[in-house]
Amino acid sequence: MSENEQREQGAENDAPIAPELPRWARRSPGGEVLSDERMVAYFGPKWETSYKRKLAPFVADPSFVPTWNWPAAIAFPPAWFLYRKLYLPFALFFLVPGFVFRILTGSDTPQTMAEMSKPENEWLKIMSIAVMVSSSLAAGGTANWFLFRRARAANRFVAMQQLPEPETLALMRRMGGVNRSATSLYVALIVIMTLMKIAG
Repeated sequence: MSENEQREQGAENDAPIAPELPRWARRSPGGEVLSDERMVAYFGPKWETSYKRKLAPFVADPSFVPTWNWPAAIAFPPAWFLYRKLYLPFALFFLVPGFVFRILTGSDTPQTMAEMSKPENEWLKIMSIAVMVSSSLAAGGTANWFLFRRARAANRFVAMQQLPEPETLALMRRMGGVNRSATSLYVALIVIMTLMKIAG
């Protein structure tokens, strides 16, 4: 072996070895196959017209990146999550804003129209609006990612069942779709509670 070759080999041996990252810090491998047929079964006709484009950033790399979903941001948050059967995010967006409001204000004042219209509670009204707007922005920015994660979990679950394709698609339809009855009930309750607040 020549002197130059020995020098090059020694330099390679002296090169620092990059430490291997723990599993939790590694980027998840992308490229999981989500067939159009299964996604149509899961989402319905909106897969081709809307969700295929909205979820495209997560198919290549499932890591979270903020994207935007108008219905999740403006449709009685968190009603959209309930409508799309995202029950854990629904609970999160239903409960957390109330806790945040109480932590920020330290107030137990009932949020009725009569109380909020008092001059001394003007700041509470502003804080309530700020928390509501922040919650809507967070819902709109995370909705597509939550939806992708649920669709991917459903796809993995049905793949593990090793069912014939017609039964696989039927199971995807049951796991996906929307929950109209629970959403209608929730919106009705929100409207009733809002009217009660207005009435004082």
